Amino acid sequence: MASETGPELNPDTTGGRLRRYLNVERYLDETTSPRRALLVYGLLFLYFAWFLVPVIWLALSTVKSGAIIQADRLIIIPSAEHFTLGHYEQVLTNPQFIRLFVNSTVIALSTVVLTLSVGILGAYSLSRFSYPGRSAILVSFMATKMLPPALIIIPFFLMMYSYTLVDTYLGIILAHSIRALPLALWLLKGFFDDIPQALDESARIDGCSHFRTLVHIIIPLALPGIAVAAFYTFVTSWNDFLFVSVLSQSGTTRTLPFGLFLFQSQNSINWGATITAATITAVPSIVLFALVQNEIVEGLASGGMHGE
Repeated sequence: MASETGPELNPDTTGGRLRRYLNVERYLDETTSPRRALLVYGLLFLYFAWFLVPVIWLALSTVKSGAIIQADRLIIIPSAEHFTLGHYEQVLTNPQFIRLFVNSTVIALSTVVLTLSVGILGAYSLSRFSYPGRSAILVSFMATKMLPPALIIIPFFLMMYSYTLVDTYLGIILAHSIRALPLALWLLKGFFDDIPQALDESARIDGCSHFRTLVHIIIPLALPGIAVAAFYTFVTSWNDFLFVSVLSQSGTTRTLPFGLFLFQSQNSINWGATITAATITAVPSIVLFALVQNEIVEGLASGGMHGE
């Protein structure tokens, strides 16, 4: 007799042993059959494989010789004679690339610290206090995301120039923070709204100030939301090209996305080194996501993605 999760399999048959070995029941609910689950997971695999093909091709190209990369036919996996690690050696031993990597790291991490510092305080204020114009402030912050960056880059450059912040770490960090702050503020406010205000009242009864309540109660409970805002801010800063291309005037402040032309000359492009540099540039974002993915998934699923 067939069960709700599909036909029963004899545990002594090959299919029964395979099902028991794979422990497929843990992936199924009471209304899903193995055949339907196989179809769903198969379609999902094809869907995500379509997006992973360019990434895999990019990674494999870093170990191909220049002749294979520019060959007139597609070669997915290089043979032993065309396998090389010379591109990595060329990139990682280049002092200019190392300088770009350090610049990107310092600017991105500083942007995360500044954006979260301002965003947490602002989100706590918008979430916990009532005052005239509170909703208008949040709407005005989000309205800035409607403006394309190319529209504000020239006025922003003139403002940075008047304060002598062009070609400085501080100027680029401020530019990245201003870009990331509106969405980070909105995200954090949503997470703070989900925390019962009864906890604040209990802390106030125990003698805690608003700041101590924020540090010891709100922030620990909102760590998944803070992780989401931090990851978004880091990626925004790390991948920025437009603002760096305008505000950076020398190699002392240029970042990786803007510095990838390092391996290009007037008449030719070193495709192997350029592809390898682009791959290395993507690694920090991938590693950071791997480290905080549990917090990001928990944060996105906890209901913090709503507004006012």
